[in-house]
Amino acid sequence: MTSAVPFTRIAILGDLHGHLQLALCTLARWQRETAIPISAILLAGDIGTFTEESQLDSATRAHAKNNPCELEFLTQWSMTPPPPWLDAIFQPYPDGLGLTCPIVMVHGNHEGFAHLATRVNPRRIPSAPVSIDDLPTVDTLERIRYLPSGWQTTLPSGHTLAGIGGMESGQRRAKYHPLAYIDDNAVQRLLNAPPVDLLLTHQGPAAVQGDHGSPTLDLLLERPFARFWFHGHSTPILSPTQLNHTLVIPLGDVTFSGRSADHNPGLSGWCLLDLHADNTHTLHRDPPPFWRDLRRHLWHQTPGGRLVQPDLAHLAR
Repeated sequence: MTSAVPFTRIAILGDLHGHLQLALCTLARWQRETAIPISAILLAGDIGTFTEESQLDSATRAHAKNNPCELEFLTQWSMTPPPPWLDAIFQPYPDGLGLTCPIVMVHGNHEGFAHLATRVNPRRIPSAPVSIDDLPTVDTLERIRYLPSGWQTTLPSGHTLAGIGGMESGQRRAKYHPLAYIDDNAVQRLLNAPPVDLLLTHQGPAAVQGDHGSPTLDLLLERPFARFWFHGHSTPILSPTQLNHTLVIPLGDVTFSGRSADHNPGLSGWCLLDLHADNTHTLHRDPPPFWRDLRRHLWHQTPGGRLVQPDLAHLAR
């Protein structure tokens, strides 16, 4: 897709908990309907990157009983070969949905950590931003790239991005894999690195989210380290907050909610950031205008119980 728009558009999404089709097919349609290309997609953790049932935590197991999308990564994105409808998301339109930009994630506290641990050595934090192509991928299609804690990358637009995954230790009773907690060394490495344009974390700073935020991450506000900071996790405060030259943008869940037959998608987990050449920006926080078309009762269910987004359903029949 080509466009003459005089700005760069980046899409940022809150917690997915497996709902990758919901997220990516929605952004593909948004791109087509606005004729504005998305240059990169950033995912703020809790992707649900489980590759074996033994990796599932109790919360994911409980939610999956009512919502199979919680296990979408396990039952679709990590399969070999992957279901044919997933690859169509990334093929040129009209044969596919036309989503060709890079997708970059940080990890949350609900992930397949045994899988993520095989993708990278967490102790090896590069001293400079790495190419998008050098980030490890987590899915069978090799479309979703993992930005480990303390790493930086350069987006196709030239903007720099840094990431910190996980949550503050000691804030929840459940015991998680060590990777689920914020790495103090990774935070320190970023404090000693040059500032970046965007910071992507799973949890937000305590300075914005109070007891739901991370005191450790507050250190990244003192410098400041980033112009824009996006995060998910627990977000009682959803409005953007300007702190010491950093605009912190919290994001809610994208996941289907409720137990009714409709299962509406989460409406507070979507964000489009337009970066203009004159150093100004425009932030779009409204949910997709067509969100009612995404309700779960409209999805196709395969004989094996896998859910397929309506735009891809013809490939699963």
